Amino acid sequence: MLLGMDEYPYHQIAATFAGVGGTDPAWNDGHYLCLSDLAGEVSLASTLRLYQNNDVMDGFVCVRHAGRQHNIRVSRRLRPDIDTLKVGPLRLEIVEPLRAVRLVLEENEFGIALDVICRSSVLPYEGPAEVTRIDGRLISERITYEVTGKCEGWVQVDGSRIQLDCATDSFFRNHSWGYQAGRGGPRLYGAPQVGAPRRVPGVRQWVLFDMPDHGGFWFVDPSGRRASGKGAILLPDRSVPVVDVEHDLDFYEGGRRLRAGTVRLTDAEGTVREYTIEDLGWVYTQGGGYFGGFDDGLGQGVYRGDYHEEGEVWDVSHPTQIEDADGQAFEFDHAWAENFTRLTCNGKQGLAHFECVVIQEAQGWTTHPGRTSTGSAQ
Repeated sequence: MLLGMDEYPYHQIAATFAGVGGTDPAWNDGHYLCLSDLAGEVSLASTLRLYQNNDVMDGFVCVRHAGRQHNIRVSRRLRPDIDTLKVGPLRLEIVEPLRAVRLVLEENEFGIALDVICRSSVLPYEGPAEVTRIDGRLISERITYEVTGKCEGWVQVDGSRIQLDCATDSFFRNHSWGYQAGRGGPRLYGAPQVGAPRRVPGVRQWVLFDMPDHGGFWFVDPSGRRASGKGAILLPDRSVPVVDVEHDLDFYEGGRRLRAGTVRLTDAEGTVREYTIEDLGWVYTQGGGYFGGFDDGLGQGVYRGDYHEEGEVWDVSHPTQIEDADGQAFEFDHAWAENFTRLTCNGKQGLAHFECVVIQEAQGWTTHPGRTSTGSAQ
């Protein structure tokens, strides 16, 4: 099967761009894009991702506004329309490679829509390929680049249209590809992984941030991954490694959701930057299909027919308790959520996608934490 991309002399294997060099259903390739306005009125997380070996493209948008999270999850058969990054009402346009993308969600039955241009203000950061083997067994292998910048356009939710201003409002984008445990459906016949857990107790942070004069990221992981305690300051023409991360974080009652704090980054040139953190709200990516979040419980990358669409609205005003449309309250069996925060550094304000997770119990490589009902909301 030939694609438009096959005109270009960039092939890496003896196949067209319609195929990949392996058969693992966990192979995936796609964009994770988040954004927030400085006022804290709206924030969102989204994905559009291909699973070539499952013949699936799926995606989601989770929008937080006024204490409620609006979710839409979409999936379609990937082929033959493999080179169009569109699933139902959701599409991603590459306006200028590595510089600008456009995210569009057309009107749908779940009452959210958007049209946003995201323009990079820094040089994208290409991270090293991460390979995880347990007793020789390949568990995960992927590569990622990160980029931040400003966004403009609009997000419509609950009948309100919020305008985004490129002078103040930010996006955070991650493009990754490779094999990743937990995606592409459950492993039906392989033995469960044993040995070192994927997550160990502690506070995990994966943060992308955008300031008026720089961007950056840092990563802290109690499991001791090589990248932990590092990151980079991203500038328009270069990046400077972060060599030390110090943090003093404050949590809402219960100790599972970030409220405020400070982070101090030291880069390889000796510059120290201190950021004050102010919470703007959080998004649960289970609403986008993470952790088995689709209605069928199978997670992302699973074939659900030529086209499938689902979603819901949650009240997420409480730091950990969620209320569904029927008034039933529940909590997820872990603290995973994507915080959006306002940062202040040297008198200048910016924004961050602040994934801060308090891991209370070790998690395996195939763990799909569930949720626990807490009864009817009062």
